[in-house]
Amino acid sequence: SACFKFDIHDSMKSIMHVTTKAAEVQKAGGGVGYVFSELRPKGAYVAGTGNSAGGPVIFLKMLNAVGNAITQSGKRNAAQMGILHIDHPDIREWIHCKNEDPDALSTFNISVAATDTFMKAAINNPDSDERALLNEIAQSAWKTGDPGFYFIDIAEKTNPTPHLGKLTGTNPCGEVCLLDNEPCNLGSINLRNFYQKNDVGNVDWPSLAKAVQSSVRFLDDILDANTFPDPEITEIAFKTRKLGLGVMGWADLLALKNIHYDTDEAVAFGENIMGFIQHYANSESLKLASQKGMYPGWEAGCPPRRNATVTCVAPTGTISLLAGVSSGIEPHFRLKWTREMGDGTMLNEEADVLKECNGFIPKTADQISWEWHVKHQAAFQKFTDLAVSKTINLPNSATWEDIKNAYIMMWESGCKGGTVFRDGCRDQQVLRSVEETPKEIIGVASSTQLIENGRKRLPIDVESIRHKFTVGDIEGYIHVGKYEDGNAGELFISAAKEGTTISGLLDALGILTSIALQRGITVSELSKKLQGVRFEPSGMTGNKDIPVASSVVDYINKNNYDKVAII
Repeated sequence: SACFKFDIHDSMKSIMHVTTKAAEVQKAGGGVGYVFSELRPKGAYVAGTGNSAGGPVIFLKMLNAVGNAITQSGKRNAAQMGILHIDHPDIREWIHCKNEDPDALSTFNISVAATDTFMKAAINNPDSDERALLNEIAQSAWKTGDPGFYFIDIAEKTNPTPHLGKLTGTNPCGEVCLLDNEPCNLGSINLRNFYQKNDVGNVDWPSLAKAVQSSVRFLDDILDANTFPDPEITEIAFKTRKLGLGVMGWADLLALKNIHYDTDEAVAFGENIMGFIQHYANSESLKLASQKGMYPGWEAGCPPRRNATVTCVAPTGTISLLAGVSSGIEPHFRLKWTREMGDGTMLNEEADVLKECNGFIPKTADQISWEWHVKHQAAFQKFTDLAVSKTINLPNSATWEDIKNAYIMMWESGCKGGTVFRDGCRDQQVLRSVEETPKEIIGVASSTQLIENGRKRLPIDVESIRHKFTVGDIEGYIHVGKYEDGNAGELFISAAKEGTTISGLLDALGILTSIALQRGITVSELSKKLQGVRFEPSGMTGNKDIPVASSVVDYINKNNYDKVAII
């Protein structure tokens, strides 16, 4: 059980109690989802103190710091989800809290709990505040990948135990809709293992049925063997006995059957196979109930099972990597890609299933329109008790309107929530494509370079380096694009304080420097002229090689930004 969800009530006692429970969970490698909706808005009066409330975002930052602290002394990055109801007064601050520096809240995914009433108004009333909010959510998600949506009314309609509480939020990856303090015990079946070339439908259905039955029994036994970090968790875990049996290797199975992901055949097959899994999971839980009894929180009218839920589709990031198969119900990200590990190690990987496909080349995530991603999520959701973790991958060229329409389609299709990710929208990205050139190196520049009016322009794809800097109270990033010979050819500088004079100055400096570099001026020539320039902000930098800078321009030009060493 690695997924937990806590509701934060509007008191310092609750905030600190939840923080303690979360720290215990994360210490053992678990992830936590939080619901911030009960917290009073920023600036609200706090009785008896003379102070005003900080609002949900300030406590989001506090919990992020706790997660980072535990990560630094542990071996697995903290995974957290923050959810705020769409009607909360601070919803706009929440929506945009990652816009300037998403890495500053690196342990958190954030989502908005949206009602059916909100979605109907946003879709049907173009001039409404709801439409404006939906647009802002889509625009922010276009920029950073956050926030996602949690469709709280859809989730509540399938709450198996409404008498025990509402499903106010989810775990970090969004696939488990949970009560307060509730965990879920997850496991996934590798669908690739059940491919049979000459069998009916190319699936070994009898073996799959047995695997489902064994898995449900196994997961139920695990609950009895488990220990939990807090008695409140233990109590609700045994009261509902929720299980979440899901799948991985879905894209591999489609490839073996020579079915492209973006087809009606694939969607119908997904609905069929998940319906099969749901049927046998239900029947096994019913059998267990006859042998061991219903879950203690069962009431008349609830499904007669040993477990309040039996199915869930998790992202399976680590276990699919270990098994060498595609993750969850995602399409293949690419046929070849690099994976950045937690320690910065870069691994070159490829879709192992290609060795068995006899020439069939499956389409990858960048070749599949977002509509087909949503269709697959909705198909699996039809036969899943909990929810379906699915990232709607979009190309870098996607618009924020594409993202808005994806969110609308998720809600209209009966999904319980959803997230999007536009390729390249963040500097830090776990998976990146590998251009299938003879060198197989990410972003290597073409040897053909366009020279126009004495200006040597860079090709479309180039190798680049990135450096985060601090000068005084300004934080920002330096991005340097390089020619094939390793020399700098362009410079981009972004400051966290967008819209300020400093930001405009840095934009102008980047443009002028890029033009100079492309006309043959060297970095060293530019640096000699620009080092020592003085203006505010100035001061300490946190860089041991350049501890003090007289300005941002001084810092950049002391940094020899054409060298990989600055990263």
